[in-house]
Amino acid sequence: MFSHQLPDLRALELLDAIARTGSLTLAAGELGISQQAVSLRLRRLEQRVGRALVLRESRSSRLTEDGRAVLELAAPVLSAAFSMDVGLQRLLHAGESVTVAASLTIAEHFLPQWITAFARAGNDPRLVHSRATNTREVVRLVSDGDADLGFVEGNAPPQGLHHTFLAADELAVYVAPGHEWATRRRVSPWTLAATPLVTREAGSGCRQVMLATLQAHGVTAEQFAEPALELPSNTGVLEAAAADLAPAVISTRPAAGYVDDGRLVRVSVGDVTFHRELRAVWRSGSEPETKPARELLRVARGTPLVHR
Repeated sequence: MFSHQLPDLRALELLDAIARTGSLTLAAGELGISQQAVSLRLRRLEQRVGRALVLRESRSSRLTEDGRAVLELAAPVLSAAFSMDVGLQRLLHAGESVTVAASLTIAEHFLPQWITAFARAGNDPRLVHSRATNTREVVRLVSDGDADLGFVEGNAPPQGLHHTFLAADELAVYVAPGHEWATRRRVSPWTLAATPLVTREAGSGCRQVMLATLQAHGVTAEQFAEPALELPSNTGVLEAAAADLAPAVISTRPAAGYVDDGRLVRVSVGDVTFHRELRAVWRSGSEPETKPARELLRVARGTPLVHR
């Protein structure tokens, strides 16, 4: 018999969403529930575990040490639950639904637009079952057949999968207004490489592109400093940079609001530009196998990528 402290899956799903987005509001939007429901679910989770799991701040939220420990324990449970959910939906709705895995920038800024266009084309949006993760995990999920369609970021198509180009994306270096680079507005590639950064986790498209681009400009692997901090969400990286923890290299799309608010300053890196491609990927054939997957890919190709 399970103990009374064992959290339910919905609560663990919420904790994971808060960790990735760095925000109760964004977590609510991702899960399709109200902020009141988020607060209630989180309060019940903390009561069940008997520990504070999330620090609620004015502009963001982050996990406590206990929260990170609980989420680490939950990782294999959530992965297994996702696989079971995919299998169950396929069993009950064979050929009727689409399981999507998307890297975070795409999941946060563009997938909602595509699902909206999917619905406006006469499809039931409830047919789309999505998971937000990093590019490496998206490739694994699609390769293993646990996702019908994937959306990834990077400077080269993933090996072994069919793919199509969707749009170009740009990364840039950002610092807090009080950081010494904010006045200089320009650093060399070697200075950037030698500086501990706040960055996304290993496996993210953002981090892969930064490393590959600097190496293409003559920076060697030995010249890279260890990260100052690794975080699993774009919002977490931006908030840490805005707090002047360390510089960050991240997509210009999620960073735009921080620059507009004066919380971050963009810094040039010599003559280096960090470009990456946003792509859709699937296992085999000229198009994904199921009709809903093909329809979602069609609207993704045809919907302009407007940052919101």
